[in-house]
Amino acid sequence: MADEPAYYMRISLNVLNHLGLNLYSNVPAVLSEVVANAYDADATEVRITIDRDRGRLVIQDDGEGMVQADINDRYLHVGYQRRKDNRQTTAKFGRAVMGRKGIGKLSLFSIAETVEVHTSKDGQRNALRMTIDGIREAIGDDPTNSKPYCPEVLDPALVDFERGTRIVLTDLKKGLTNVAAGLRKRLARRFSVLGAQHSFRLFMDGEEVTVQDRDYFHKLQYVWAYGDDEEGRKILARCSNATEKLIGEAPTVAGGRVTGWIGTVANAGSLKEPDGENINSIHLMVRGKLGHEDLLEEFNEGKIFRAYLIGEIHADFLDTDEESDIATSSRQRIIEDDPRYQALLQWLRKEISAIGNAWNDFRNAAGTKAALDNPHIKDWFDSLRGKSRQRAQRLFGKINQLTVDDERQRQELFAHSVLAFETLRYRDNLDALDDMEASDYAAVASVFTGIEDLESALYHQIVVQRLRVIDKLRAHMDENALERVLQEYLFENMWLLDPSWERATDRAMEERIGRRFAEIRDQLTDEEANSRIDIRYKKVTGTHVIVELKRNSVITSTATLLEQVDKYRNALLRHLRDVGRDEPVEVVCIVGRDLRDWVQPYGREESRQVLAAKNIRVLKYEELLQDAYDGYREYINRSEDIGRVRKLLDYIADDSTGQSTEGD
Repeated sequence: MADEPAYYMRISLNVLNHLGLNLYSNVPAVLSEVVANAYDADATEVRITIDRDRGRLVIQDDGEGMVQADINDRYLHVGYQRRKDNRQTTAKFGRAVMGRKGIGKLSLFSIAETVEVHTSKDGQRNALRMTIDGIREAIGDDPTNSKPYCPEVLDPALVDFERGTRIVLTDLKKGLTNVAAGLRKRLARRFSVLGAQHSFRLFMDGEEVTVQDRDYFHKLQYVWAYGDDEEGRKILARCSNATEKLIGEAPTVAGGRVTGWIGTVANAGSLKEPDGENINSIHLMVRGKLGHEDLLEEFNEGKIFRAYLIGEIHADFLDTDEESDIATSSRQRIIEDDPRYQALLQWLRKEISAIGNAWNDFRNAAGTKAALDNPHIKDWFDSLRGKSRQRAQRLFGKINQLTVDDERQRQELFAHSVLAFETLRYRDNLDALDDMEASDYAAVASVFTGIEDLESALYHQIVVQRLRVIDKLRAHMDENALERVLQEYLFENMWLLDPSWERATDRAMEERIGRRFAEIRDQLTDEEANSRIDIRYKKVTGTHVIVELKRNSVITSTATLLEQVDKYRNALLRHLRDVGRDEPVEVVCIVGRDLRDWVQPYGREESRQVLAAKNIRVLKYEELLQDAYDGYREYINRSEDIGRVRKLLDYIADDSTGQSTEGD
C-alpha cells in the first residue's frame, strides 16, 4: 500500500484518440473552462495572473477545493459527469452548474505542456503535476493499454491557502505577450454571470473583469432587449450612444425563456477590431457561459444589414439536466439537428427579419437627416414638392443603408443622388414627351409611376463590379474554364469567399510571404504540385488568408489536404511570430470534388470539425459560385429591372437629342 500512487488519472484511450490534446483552438476558450470549474465549485473570486518573469499562467479560485478522493474520482476522471452524481447544483449558492461532459480539464494541454494543481479543502492540502509527455508515455503505442497515468506528487507546502484551487500552467505553447492580448475583453464576452451581483468576480492581473470590458455597448446605434425586467433595463442603460432602444417581453421558445439583446451599429467597420477579431456575431449564452460563438453562421442571409448586427441571446433551456447534452465536444457550438436548437433558430430568423425591417425605417429617417446636414443638399431638398420629395427621402435612406464607413464617400453618394434627381426632372420634361401621342405617353408615364427603380440606381452602382465578376463566372460554368477564370479573378476579389474581405491591405507582407511559399513549392513532389492550380497568401482587413485552388479533377482527403496546407499555414504563423504579431490566420481550400472521406457516415461534419480546429475550411467550386449568387440575388434582380428603365430613359434622351439636331 505504501508504494501505491497518491493520485491516478483514468483516461479512455478512445477519448484521447477522438478529441486529442488540441480540443480548443484559443486561450480564452481554455481559460473559460477553468473559470467555469471555479463557478461550479462555489467560488466567489477567480484570479488570473500572467507571471511573465517566471513564464507561467496562474488561475486561482476560492471555491470548495478538493481532497485526494475528489481529485482522483472527479477531477482526474476524464468524462466524469457530476450531474449524474446528484451534483446538478452547487452546495453553497445553489448554482446550476456549467460543466457537463467532464473533459474540460484536457483543454489545458491545448495551451501548456505542464499543468500543476494545488488545492485545499477541510484542512487537507494536495498538489500534483501533469505533463503532456507523461500522459503520452502512459498511453504508449498499444491501443489496448489500460495503464493509468499517475501525475507527479508535489510538496503540499506549495499550497499556501486555506480553501480553493490553483492551476499553474507552464511551458506555454504561446508567448505570454500573445496570451495577454485581448484576453480581458474576450473573457468578459464569454460570461454573463460576472460581478458582485452574481457573487462571482473575475480578476485579471489584479483588476476586475466587468461587463464594460466587453467594449461594444458604446458602438450600438439601435438595440432590442428581450426581457422587460431589471436585467433588460441594465442592458439598455449600457448602450449610451444608441438612438433607438426597444425592450419587450422575453419570448417562450421550446418551452423555455429567451432573454438577451440584439443590436446594430452605425458603421459596419466598427465591428472589426484592431486585433483582427470580427464581432459581427450573435453569441448564444447557456447557463451564464458562451455556448455558441456565432448564431449568424446558421443563416444564409445576404442582406446588407447583416454586416451591422451584434448580439447576445440567453437560452438556458438548451441545457437542462433532464434532457440530452446538445453541446459539441469543444462546448463552443451546438449540435445542429436538436429540436430545441432548431426552434431557437426559427425564432431568431423571424426576429432578425423584423429587426431588418425596423432597421430600414430607422436608417431611412437617419439618412434624410444626415443628407440635410449638408446645407447645399438641404436647399435643393426644400425646393422639391410632392412625390419627388418623398422619393428623395427614400433614396437618402437607401444610401444610409449601404456598408459605406467613409463619411466622405457617403456625402459623395448624397451629392450624386441630387444629380440623379436633376437628371430625372430633366428627362421628365423632355420636349419629345410633348410631341408624343397619348397612347405613347401613357406607356412612358407607367414607367415613371414606378420610378422607385431609379432610387436603387446608386444602390446598384456600389456593387456593379461584383455583379460583373459573378456574371463572368456564371458565363464560364464549364468546369475546366471555371477553374481558369477563378484563378484569374479570385485573388483580386476576395469577397467571393467572405463579404467582409474587401481588398488586400498589405502588399509588402504578401510579397514576403509569397517568397516563403515559393521555397515550399520548390520542395513539393510532382504529384503534390500537379494537384493544385495555385496557392496564395492575402492580407485582408484584420485577417491573414491562405487560399488554395485544387484542380477540378483532383480527389483528395481531409488528412491529405490538412498535411499539404499545414506547411503553408505554419510558415505564415512562424513569420507572424517572428515579427511579433498574434493575428488570425484562415485557410480556404477550393476543390472540385467531394473529399474522399465525406462519403463516410457523418464524414463531412467530422471533416469540418477537424479542419476548423486549425481555422481551415473547404469550398467546392459550385458552392462558391452559388453562395456568391445567393448573397447578391437581391442586387441581381434589381440590376435587371434598372437595366430596362435605363434603356427606356436613354432611348428618350437620345431621341430628343436627335430631333433637336434635325430641327437646327
